[in-house]
Amino acid sequence: MSPAKLPPISDALAALHPVRIGQAARLLLAGSRVHVRPELAVPADPQTIVDATGAAPDPWRPGSLVVDRWRLWPAPDGVDRLLVDRRIPLDGLGVALDGEVLDPLGGRQALGGQELAVPDGAWSADPTIVLRAPALASELALRLAPEALEAMAEHAGQVFKAPREETRATLTHLLVGQRPAGALQVLARTGVLALVLPEAAALIGFHKSSRHHHKDVWNHTRQVVRQAVPQPLIRWAALMHDIGKTHTRSYAPRGKVHFFRHDELGALMFEGIAHRLRFPPAEGERIRLLVLHHLRAGLYTPSWSDAAVRRFTAEMGDLLDDLFKLSRADVTSKRPGRRRQVMRALHGFKTRIEALRIADEAARPRVPKGLGHRIIRDLGITPGPRIGDLRRLCEAAVRDGRLPATPDIDDCLRFLRAEVARDAA
Repeated sequence: MSPAKLPPISDALAALHPVRIGQAARLLLAGSRVHVRPELAVPADPQTIVDATGAAPDPWRPGSLVVDRWRLWPAPDGVDRLLVDRRIPLDGLGVALDGEVLDPLGGRQALGGQELAVPDGAWSADPTIVLRAPALASELALRLAPEALEAMAEHAGQVFKAPREETRATLTHLLVGQRPAGALQVLARTGVLALVLPEAAALIGFHKSSRHHHKDVWNHTRQVVRQAVPQPLIRWAALMHDIGKTHTRSYAPRGKVHFFRHDELGALMFEGIAHRLRFPPAEGERIRLLVLHHLRAGLYTPSWSDAAVRRFTAEMGDLLDDLFKLSRADVTSKRPGRRRQVMRALHGFKTRIEALRIADEAARPRVPKGLGHRIIRDLGITPGPRIGDLRRLCEAAVRDGRLPATPDIDDCLRFLRAEVARDAA
């Protein structure tokens, strides 16, 4: 992957001599994929950075700033110091704008290897290591060295000392890596998962407690995460989508197993997780809604009326595309015929939604271009939501015949003057 995949750096930011670190540095040195906001270390204090670049605090990672699609880490004591504090050699790499490689921990020689090693003293010195190590292994598709796995299990409790925001951000890093399923299993085997996400850990071996057979929900969850597009919110929703099953299992005659309302309970459980890990409100709410609605697209059949499809589309709103991404990832049947059947149904549903959208747009009453500007100028309406309301009023008038099928601006203005006058009376 070329450096062009990284965002450009503005002249104002470049003047502060930033250094690409984290995934941004590894991208330049080893071609690892970037699915989270790339990072820069800036050798200046936060206020200097804000004054020079207009950067703003990042609610996703407290202590950092964001500008121009970059996350900035102030490094007033120098970039080398910041890299040393990362403690894992592969995470202590930096690449300056002139191409100079900063490698105070000797991590460059580990690039291209098969295992991720962590210095012995790092585990007790930094409580985030028990998550950052498997996250880095997931990103680079590496195995954790056996001694690292042992140390991770021994120091699992350190995770309670890590800032909650850092725990959430590092779990996100792990989820969007190349091998999230393997990294989740590492968290499970070392006991870390039970400490940070007990709701997910409860899925492990859950199927063995059933008196009737059902699929291994933990393996299914990991497969859904792996199959999901590597976007943070989608993969979080994939990890969370079935957590409600451990509390909703029931049995019907003939050994049928049900998990009625596990979607609703899972959404409720995620509210607690979002609060505990301090998700920014908008991101947390979007994940909650994806968990709540993750079964909806799979209920579609071609017998649905056009009105039912339109209602579904309106209810999902801007969640629709993400919901389909999650629904496709949730198809894990080992029977190829069944997989094809479900994928065809989802494709057919989305195709029908798009066809109806195009048809509805073509049938939508048209008002002339420039009407909004003339409403402001001729009717003295202050710019704002009211302008859109008046445009829609004209569209409604076209539909019910109070305006011609293709009105001109003067037709619309005469109609609106009368409406505004009547409202004022």
